[in-house]
Amino acid sequence: MTKFAIILTLVGSVLGCGFFSGKEIAVFFSRFGLWSYFAIVFAFVFFFFIFKFILSSNLSTSKVGYSKFFITLNLSICLVFSSAMFACVQEIEENKIETFILIIVAIILCLTILKKGFSVFNKINLFLVPIMTILFLIILALNATFAMPTFSKSLPLPSIFYSLLYCGLNSANSAVVVSSLGQSLDKKDKTRVAFISALVLALILMIANFILLQNQDSLSSSMPFLTLLVSWQKVVLKIVILMGALTTLFCLTYNFYITLKGKSFIFRCIFAIFIPLAISFCGYGFIVCYLEPIASILSIVLLLQFAYSSAKSVKR
Repeated sequence: MTKFAIILTLVGSVLGCGFFSGKEIAVFFSRFGLWSYFAIVFAFVFFFFIFKFILSSNLSTSKVGYSKFFITLNLSICLVFSSAMFACVQEIEENKIETFILIIVAIILCLTILKKGFSVFNKINLFLVPIMTILFLIILALNATFAMPTFSKSLPLPSIFYSLLYCGLNSANSAVVVSSLGQSLDKKDKTRVAFISALVLALILMIANFILLQNQDSLSSSMPFLTLLVSWQKVVLKIVILMGALTTLFCLTYNFYITLKGKSFIFRCIFAIFIPLAISFCGYGFIVCYLEPIASILSIVLLLQFAYSSAKSVKR
Protein backbone atom coordinates (compact mmCIF):
# COMPACT_ATOMS: atom_id res chain seq x y z
CA MET A 1 0.00 0.00 0.00
CA THR A 2 1.38 3.44 -0.91
CA LYS A 3 2.13 6.14 1.66
CA PHE A 4 -0.49 8.37 0.01
CA ALA A 5 -3.19 5.74 0.47
CA ILE A 6 -2.29 5.31 4.16
CA ILE A 7 -2.45 9.11 4.67
CA LEU A 8 -5.91 9.12 3.09
CA THR A 9 -6.97 6.32 5.43
CA LEU A 10 -5.73 8.26 8.48
CA VAL A 11 -7.33 11.52 7.37
CA GLY A 12 -10.54 9.83 6.25
CA SER A 13 -10.95 8.03 9.58
CA VAL A 14 -11.09 11.43 11.35
CA LEU A 15 -13.01 13.50 8.79
CA GLY A 16 -16.40 11.97 9.36
CA CYS A 17 -19.87 13.47 9.44
CA GLY A 18 -19.27 14.90 12.92
CA PHE A 19 -16.37 16.90 11.55
CA PHE A 20 -18.03 18.09 8.33
CA SER A 21 -21.27 18.98 10.10
CA GLY A 22 -19.23 21.09 12.55
CA LYS A 23 -20.70 19.46 15.65
CA GLU A 24 -17.51 17.70 16.78
CA ILE A 25 -15.46 20.85 16.20
CA ALA A 26 -17.97 22.88 18.22
CA VAL A 27 -18.00 20.40 21.12
CA PHE A 28 -14.27 19.72 21.32
CA PHE A 29 -12.80 23.06 20.16
CA SER A 30 -14.89 26.09 19.18
CA ARG A 31 -16.82 26.40 22.44
CA PHE A 32 -13.53 27.34 24.13
CA GLY A 33 -13.27 30.53 22.07
CA LEU A 34 -9.75 31.86 21.53
CA TRP A 35 -8.21 28.90 23.34
CA SER A 36 -9.56 26.61 20.62
CA TYR A 37 -6.71 27.70 18.34
CA PHE A 38 -4.14 26.62 20.90
CA ALA A 39 -6.06 23.39 21.41
CA ILE A 40 -5.78 22.65 17.68
CA VAL A 41 -2.00 23.15 17.85
CA PHE A 42 -1.95 20.60 20.65
CA ALA A 43 -4.21 18.37 18.55
CA PHE A 44 -1.58 18.41 15.79
CA VAL A 45 1.08 17.28 18.29
CA PHE A 46 -1.22 14.66 19.81
CA PHE A 47 -2.24 13.28 16.41
CA PHE A 48 1.38 13.09 15.25
CA PHE A 49 2.62 11.11 18.23
CA ILE A 50 -0.45 8.89 18.41
CA PHE A 51 -0.35 8.11 14.68
CA LYS A 52 3.41 7.48 14.81
CA PHE A 53 3.03 5.20 17.80
CA ILE A 54 0.22 3.17 16.24
CA LEU A 55 2.00 2.89 12.88
CA SER A 56 5.20 1.83 14.65
CA SER A 57 3.55 -0.74 16.90
CA ASN A 58 4.35 -4.33 16.05
CA LEU A 59 0.98 -5.58 17.22
CA SER A 60 -0.25 -7.96 14.57
CA THR A 61 -3.96 -8.47 14.01
CA SER A 62 -3.76 -12.01 15.34
CA LYS A 63 -2.38 -10.79 18.68
CA VAL A 64 -5.23 -8.32 19.07
CA GLY A 65 -7.53 -11.28 19.44
CA TYR A 66 -5.71 -12.54 22.54
CA SER A 67 -6.99 -9.70 24.73
CA LYS A 68 -10.69 -9.84 25.60
CA PHE A 69 -10.35 -6.48 27.37
CA PHE A 70 -8.94 -4.90 24.20
CA ILE A 71 -11.71 -6.36 22.06
CA THR A 72 -14.40 -5.13 24.47
CA LEU A 73 -12.99 -1.58 24.47
CA ASN A 74 -12.52 -1.54 20.72
CA LEU A 75 -16.01 -2.84 20.00
CA SER A 76 -17.58 -0.34 22.42
CA ILE A 77 -15.86 2.63 20.79
CA CYS A 78 -16.61 1.42 17.27
CA LEU A 79 -20.26 0.84 18.17
CA VAL A 80 -20.63 4.45 19.33
CA PHE A 81 -18.98 5.86 16.21
CA SER A 82 -20.84 3.57 13.82
CA SER A 83 -24.15 4.48 15.42
CA ALA A 84 -23.27 8.18 14.99
CA MET A 85 -22.65 7.61 11.28
CA PHE A 86 -25.99 5.85 10.80
CA ALA A 87 -27.74 8.56 12.83
CA CYS A 88 -26.16 11.24 10.66
CA VAL A 89 -27.57 9.65 7.51
CA GLN A 90 -31.02 9.58 9.11
CA GLU A 91 -30.89 13.20 10.26
CA ILE A 92 -29.44 14.85 7.18
CA GLU A 93 -32.05 13.46 4.79
CA GLU A 94 -35.59 14.70 5.50
CA ASN A 95 -37.16 12.43 2.88
CA LYS A 96 -37.75 9.02 4.51
CA ILE A 97 -37.54 7.15 1.21
CA GLU A 98 -34.16 8.68 0.37
CA THR A 99 -32.95 7.97 3.92
CA PHE A 100 -34.02 4.35 3.62
CA ILE A 101 -32.21 3.99 0.28
CA LEU A 102 -29.01 5.56 1.66
CA ILE A 103 -29.02 3.26 4.69
CA ILE A 104 -29.57 0.22 2.46
CA VAL A 105 -26.64 1.29 0.24
CA ALA A 106 -24.45 1.82 3.33
CA ILE A 107 -25.40 -1.60 4.68
CA ILE A 108 -24.63 -3.30 1.35
CA LEU A 109 -21.18 -1.66 1.18
CA CYS A 110 -20.49 -2.55 4.82
CA LEU A 111 -21.45 -6.15 4.10
CA THR A 112 -19.07 -6.13 1.13
CA ILE A 113 -16.19 -4.87 3.31
CA LEU A 114 -16.98 -7.48 5.97
CA LYS A 115 -16.82 -10.11 3.21
CA LYS A 116 -13.95 -8.85 1.03
CA GLY A 117 -11.87 -6.87 3.54
CA PHE A 118 -9.17 -4.40 2.63
CA SER A 119 -9.43 -4.38 -1.17
CA VAL A 120 -12.90 -2.82 -1.15
CA PHE A 121 -12.15 -0.51 1.79
CA ASN A 122 -9.02 0.88 0.06
CA LYS A 123 -10.78 1.59 -3.23
CA ILE A 124 -13.57 3.50 -1.48
CA ASN A 125 -11.08 5.61 0.49
CA LEU A 126 -9.00 6.53 -2.55
CA PHE A 127 -12.14 7.76 -4.30
CA LEU A 128 -14.14 9.50 -1.55
CA VAL A 129 -11.59 11.12 0.81
CA PRO A 130 -9.95 13.54 -1.69
CA ILE A 131 -13.31 14.57 -3.17
CA MET A 132 -15.06 15.30 0.13
CA THR A 133 -12.03 17.16 1.54
CA ILE A 134 -11.70 19.45 -1.48
CA LEU A 135 -15.43 20.19 -1.59
CA PHE A 136 -15.46 20.97 2.14
CA LEU A 137 -12.55 23.41 1.87
CA ILE A 138 -14.21 25.17 -1.08
CA ILE A 139 -17.41 25.64 0.95
CA LEU A 140 -15.43 27.03 3.90
CA ALA A 141 -13.50 29.41 1.65
CA LEU A 142 -16.72 30.79 0.19
CA ASN A 143 -18.01 31.58 3.69
CA ALA A 144 -14.85 32.98 5.26
CA THR A 145 -14.90 36.49 6.72
CA PHE A 146 -12.21 38.33 8.63
CA ALA A 147 -14.22 40.18 11.25
CA MET A 148 -12.82 39.73 14.76
CA PRO A 149 -15.38 37.92 16.93
CA THR A 150 -15.83 38.46 20.67
CA PHE A 151 -14.80 35.55 22.87
CA SER A 152 -16.29 34.39 26.12
CA LYS A 153 -13.83 33.78 28.93
CA SER A 154 -12.55 30.23 29.07
CA LEU A 155 -9.74 28.37 30.79
CA PRO A 156 -6.93 26.87 28.67
CA LEU A 157 -6.58 23.51 30.42
CA PRO A 158 -10.10 22.24 29.63
CA SER A 159 -9.56 23.08 25.95
CA ILE A 160 -6.28 21.14 25.87
CA PHE A 161 -7.88 18.24 27.70
CA TYR A 162 -10.74 18.10 25.19
CA SER A 163 -8.17 18.29 22.40
CA LEU A 164 -6.52 15.17 23.80
CA LEU A 165 -9.89 13.45 24.11
CA TYR A 166 -10.71 14.32 20.50
CA CYS A 167 -7.42 12.92 19.21
CA GLY A 168 -7.69 9.82 21.36
CA LEU A 169 -11.26 9.17 20.26
CA ASN A 170 -10.54 9.59 16.56
CA SER A 171 -7.30 7.58 16.71
CA ALA A 172 -8.63 4.72 18.81
CA ASN A 173 -11.46 3.87 16.43
CA SER A 174 -8.92 3.22 13.65
CA ALA A 175 -6.01 1.92 15.78
CA VAL A 176 -6.37 -1.68 14.63
CA VAL A 177 -6.64 -0.60 10.98
CA VAL A 178 -3.68 1.81 11.16
CA SER A 179 -1.50 -0.73 12.95
CA SER A 180 -2.06 -3.27 10.19
CA LEU A 181 -1.21 -0.68 7.50
CA GLY A 182 1.96 0.45 9.27
CA GLN A 183 3.58 -2.94 8.79
CA SER A 184 4.33 -2.05 5.16
CA LEU A 185 6.31 1.12 6.05
CA ASP A 186 9.87 1.62 7.26
CA LYS A 187 10.68 3.85 10.25
CA LYS A 188 11.19 7.10 8.29
CA ASP A 189 8.05 6.57 6.23
CA LYS A 190 5.99 6.04 9.39
CA THR A 191 7.22 9.37 10.74
CA ARG A 192 6.47 11.16 7.47
CA VAL A 193 3.01 9.63 7.14
CA ALA A 194 2.15 10.51 10.76
CA PHE A 195 3.42 14.09 10.35
CA ILE A 196 1.64 14.79 7.04
CA SER A 197 -1.63 13.23 8.26
CA ALA A 198 -1.55 15.24 11.52
CA LEU A 199 -0.66 18.45 9.67
CA VAL A 200 -3.47 18.07 7.13
CA LEU A 201 -5.99 17.42 9.89
CA ALA A 202 -4.75 20.37 11.98
CA LEU A 203 -4.93 22.77 9.02
CA ILE A 204 -8.47 21.72 8.12
CA LEU A 205 -9.44 21.93 11.80
CA MET A 206 -7.99 25.44 12.04
CA ILE A 207 -9.93 26.67 9.01
CA ALA A 208 -13.21 25.04 10.11
CA ASN A 209 -12.82 26.38 13.66
CA PHE A 210 -12.19 29.88 12.30
CA ILE A 211 -15.48 29.81 10.38
CA LEU A 212 -17.42 28.56 13.41
CA LEU A 213 -15.99 31.27 15.67
CA GLN A 214 -17.19 33.86 13.17
CA ASN A 215 -20.68 32.42 13.63
CA GLN A 216 -20.88 31.49 17.30
CA ASP A 217 -24.69 31.42 17.32
CA SER A 218 -24.50 28.21 15.29
CA LEU A 219 -22.46 26.28 17.88
CA SER A 220 -25.53 24.93 19.67
CA SER A 221 -26.99 23.50 16.46
CA SER A 222 -26.75 19.74 15.82
CA MET A 223 -25.10 20.55 12.48
CA PRO A 224 -23.57 24.05 12.80
CA PHE A 225 -22.21 24.39 9.26
CA LEU A 226 -25.57 23.57 7.68
CA THR A 227 -27.19 26.45 9.59
CA LEU A 228 -24.73 28.88 7.96
CA LEU A 229 -25.34 27.87 4.36
CA VAL A 230 -28.09 28.48 1.85
CA SER A 231 -29.02 27.30 -1.62
CA TRP A 232 -26.57 25.04 -3.49
CA GLN A 233 -23.88 25.27 -0.79
CA LYS A 234 -26.14 23.48 1.67
CA VAL A 235 -26.80 20.73 -0.88
CA VAL A 236 -23.07 20.27 -1.53
CA LEU A 237 -22.28 20.17 2.19
CA LYS A 238 -24.99 17.57 2.76
CA ILE A 239 -23.31 15.40 0.14
CA VAL A 240 -19.92 15.95 1.83
CA ILE A 241 -21.36 15.05 5.25
CA LEU A 242 -22.86 11.88 3.81
CA MET A 243 -19.53 10.94 2.22
CA GLY A 244 -17.80 11.63 5.53
CA ALA A 245 -20.29 9.44 7.36
CA LEU A 246 -19.72 6.63 4.87
CA THR A 247 -15.90 6.76 4.88
CA THR A 248 -15.81 6.69 8.70
CA LEU A 249 -18.42 3.94 8.78
CA PHE A 250 -16.38 1.87 6.31
CA CYS A 251 -13.20 2.37 8.36
CA LEU A 252 -15.06 1.18 11.45
CA THR A 253 -16.47 -1.75 9.50
CA TYR A 254 -12.95 -2.75 8.44
CA ASN A 255 -11.96 -2.46 12.11
CA PHE A 256 -14.74 -4.90 12.96
CA TYR A 257 -13.55 -7.13 10.10
CA ILE A 258 -10.03 -7.32 11.57
CA THR A 259 -11.00 -7.56 15.24
CA LEU A 260 -13.68 -10.21 14.71
CA LYS A 261 -11.91 -12.08 11.92
CA GLY A 262 -12.17 -15.40 13.74
CA LYS A 263 -15.92 -15.04 14.19
CA SER A 264 -18.68 -15.99 11.77
CA PHE A 265 -19.86 -13.58 9.10
CA ILE A 266 -23.28 -13.27 10.80
CA PHE A 267 -21.63 -12.43 14.14
CA ARG A 268 -19.55 -9.68 12.50
CA CYS A 269 -22.64 -8.28 10.78
CA ILE A 270 -24.51 -8.04 14.09
CA PHE A 271 -21.75 -5.98 15.72
CA ALA A 272 -20.72 -3.93 12.69
CA ILE A 273 -24.16 -3.11 11.30
CA PHE A 274 -27.28 -4.06 13.24
CA ILE A 275 -26.37 -3.00 16.80
CA PRO A 276 -25.03 0.43 15.65
CA LEU A 277 -28.12 0.89 13.49
CA ALA A 278 -30.34 0.26 16.52
CA ILE A 279 -28.36 2.71 18.69
CA SER A 280 -28.57 5.35 15.94
CA PHE A 281 -32.28 5.86 16.64
CA CYS A 282 -31.26 7.66 19.88
CA GLY A 283 -30.49 10.61 17.60
CA TYR A 284 -27.34 12.14 16.16
CA GLY A 285 -27.16 15.07 18.60
CA PHE A 286 -27.55 12.78 21.63
CA ILE A 287 -24.80 10.43 20.45
CA VAL A 288 -22.29 13.20 19.70
CA CYS A 289 -22.97 15.18 22.89
CA TYR A 290 -23.22 12.30 25.37
CA LEU A 291 -22.00 8.96 24.02
CA GLU A 292 -18.92 10.20 22.14
CA PRO A 293 -17.36 11.99 25.18
CA ILE A 294 -17.79 8.75 27.15
CA ALA A 295 -16.27 6.81 24.27
CA SER A 296 -13.35 9.27 24.23
CA ILE A 297 -12.45 8.26 27.79
CA LEU A 298 -12.55 4.62 26.73
CA SER A 299 -10.34 5.55 23.76
CA ILE A 300 -7.54 6.73 26.05
CA VAL A 301 -7.79 3.46 27.97
CA LEU A 302 -7.73 1.51 24.68
CA LEU A 303 -4.61 3.34 23.48
CA LEU A 304 -2.89 2.57 26.80
CA GLN A 305 -3.91 -1.07 26.45
CA PHE A 306 -2.70 -0.97 22.84
CA ALA A 307 0.68 0.34 24.06
CA TYR A 308 0.88 -2.39 26.70
CA SER A 309 0.03 -5.15 24.21
CA SER A 310 2.50 -3.75 21.67
CA ALA A 311 5.33 -3.58 24.22
CA LYS A 312 4.49 -7.10 25.35
CA SER A 313 4.62 -8.41 21.77
CA VAL A 314 8.06 -6.80 21.25
CA LYS A 315 9.46 -8.53 24.35
CA ARG A 316 8.28 -11.86 23.00
